[in-house]
Amino acid sequence: MDYRQLTPEDAEQYRELRLIALQTDADAFSTDFNEANQSPLSATANNLANPSAVTFGAYDEGRLLAMMTLLRLSGKKTSHRAEVLAVYATEETRGTGVASTLFDQLLAFAREWDGLEQLELAVNSANPRAIRFYERSGFQRIGTTPNAQKADSRYIDELLMVLKL
Repeated sequence: MDYRQLTPEDAEQYRELRLIALQTDADAFSTDFNEANQSPLSATANNLANPSAVTFGAYDEGRLLAMMTLLRLSGKKTSHRAEVLAVYATEETRGTGVASTLFDQLLAFAREWDGLEQLELAVNSANPRAIRFYERSGFQRIGTTPNAQKADSRYIDELLMVLKL
């Protein structure tokens, strides 16, 4: 398995895996599949070129199997914080340690990012597997956003978590 930071050249594989994630695990993401599917590949490449957003991927034989993004907040009073977003691992890699190794890469990068002090995330409160993963990685629960997402007539609460670096 190869772990590395993604670049705009990875946009096509990233977009493909992201669309799969939005279809297979829709409740894990605030982005809607149809909206994402309409976005051009160039927008994905631009996102991967954003210096405030760093995306890491796990590759096996050139195939992207897992990804996660670290988005640093840009305000003068908030730039010590970053959000962990767009976390996804294919079914075949779940439970194999791939996501943990990928998160270790993200965490090592975060600890070296000058002035960054805290990571934050929101996870579907009905996803115990993801919650356990984040807790094993050192995140602590800090609250819940009720009705954070609305999928058709169904609401999804999100658990808010934080990790001090």
